[in-house]
Order: sequence, then structure tokens, then C-alpha cells
Amino acid sequence: MNNDKEKQIRFRLKILSQIEPKTHSAQSAIEKTKDVLSKSLEENKAARVSHVFVFSQKLKYAVAAVILIGIGFIAGRLAIPAQPVINMEDIQAMMDKKCADNAEKTLAASSTLMDQRMNNMIGLIEAARQKDRQWIAAAFDKIEYDRQTDNNRLDNSIIALASRKNDLSGYEQR
Repeated sequence: MNNDKEKQIRFRLKILSQIEPKTHSAQSAIEKTKDVLSKSLEENKAARVSHVFVFSQKLKYAVAAVILIGIGFIAGRLAIPAQPVINMEDIQAMMDKKCADNAEKTLAASSTLMDQRMNNMIGLIEAARQKDRQWIAAAFDKIEYDRQTDNNRLDNSIIALASRKNDLSGYEQR
């Protein structure tokens, strides 16, 4: 809001606060308020009574449902045949057999897995060796190439030196 509108609203509120109602109009407003409040209290009482009635109906249905569920549970428990008695020695023998079977399966699976991993590692080592051989062969080829290049340079240098010596010898004879 801008400042002018705010001033205008404050001014009007000040005027309204200075108005004093007549006793007759104040009494009639109080009577109307009492009537409205008494009517709302009566409506609330009626609503509460209907609410209690609806709640008691729901409560009856809920209790009936709980009783039916309880009867069904008890009937189901009584209908189950008695559990056979198991000998502890039988259970121990059965568990030992299961453990032995599982250990055998685990050992076979781990052995197969270990064989696969070893074969993979052997393949990787063999590939690395092959690559090393290739690098070594390339290094020897490079060394041989450098040796031949050095020999050629040395031969050329010796020939050049000899030809200069011949040139110098011929120059001295003149």
C-alpha cells in the first residue's frame, strides 16, 4: 500500500472508533447474539447425539468383526493336525548330510572357478611374454640398424679422411 491509502484508512478507523452506539441498538445486538449462540448450542447437541448414535453403530460392527475374526482364528488353530515328533538324532544326521553336500558343491564350484582364473592368468602372462619378445626383437633390430648406420658413417669418415690425406699429400708434393 502506498502512504496516502494508509493514511486514509487510519483516518476512517479513527472516525469509526469515535462512534458510540445507542443503548437500544446495543441491547438488540446483544439479544441477536444470544439467540444465535443458543441456536448453535442446540444444533451442536443434536449433532452430538447423532454422532454418538453413528459411533455406537460403528462400534457394534467393529466388535462383531473382532468376535468373528477371533472365532475364525480359534477354529483354524483347532483344525491343524498335530505336529509329528522329530528325533534330535534324525535332525542331526539330516543336517550333517546337508552340510556335507553343500561343502562338496562349494568345493567343486570353487575348484572350477580357480581353474578358470588360473587359465585366464596363464593367458595374460603368455600375452605379456609375447609382447616382451616383440619389444626385445624391436630393440635388437634398432641396435643392429644403429650399428650398421655407425659402421657406414665410420667407413665414410675414414674414406673422407683418407681422401683428404691424399689431397694434402698431393699438395705437399707440388
